[in-house]
Amino acid sequence: QTPQQQPQPQQQAAAQPAPPTPTPPLPLPPPPVPPPPQPSQQAGTGQTPPVQRPAERSTSVQNTLDRLRAAQQQQEPPRARASSAAGRPASGGGSPTGNALLSQGEIRGVADRISECWSVDAGMLGLDQIVVDLQVDIDAGGTIRNVRAPRGVPSDPRARAVFESARRALLDPKCSPLPIPREKMQTLNNSIFRFNPRGLIR
Repeated sequence: QTPQQQPQPQQQAAAQPAPPTPTPPLPLPPPPVPPPPQPSQQAGTGQTPPVQRPAERSTSVQNTLDRLRAAQQQQEPPRARASSAAGRPASGGGSPTGNALLSQGEIRGVADRISECWSVDAGMLGLDQIVVDLQVDIDAGGTIRNVRAPRGVPSDPRARAVFESARRALLDPKCSPLPIPREKMQTLNNSIFRFNPRGLIR
């Protein structure tokens, strides 16, 4: 006999429903980003501006005052000084010294005028080492009225000869009046004229 097929269990009429799919959570907003720090560098320079301290500000002000003071001194006419070689003419004769407010051009003009009346023995030995000083009294018109020896008359014969020739040049009428403005005559009064025969041959 043919075996009979066993009856299959009856399938359920309806499938079991699938569990509901969970809804994905909504994305959270991103945390706030702090603003970037302000750059401390100067735009376009790549350098951090220095912080000025009180001491540095004081030094800066002092430097500015020093520059202004130097600029003012350059605008003022230079002063003739006894130890300054700037007022001596190239010929070496008759340069006024002291604190007279004379320009370099005026000092040069006075020295050149006196040198025209001054002559020395060019063959004198040691002439280039002799320097004599004479103090002058000048009237309001610019004429030298008196000549004195502030250090005394030199005892050395050669220095005395240079002294006498310089004295004659200062009192020579051909070299008066001196070529300076009348308002500066009194500033030149009692000035010392320094004579150095070095390079002077007449």
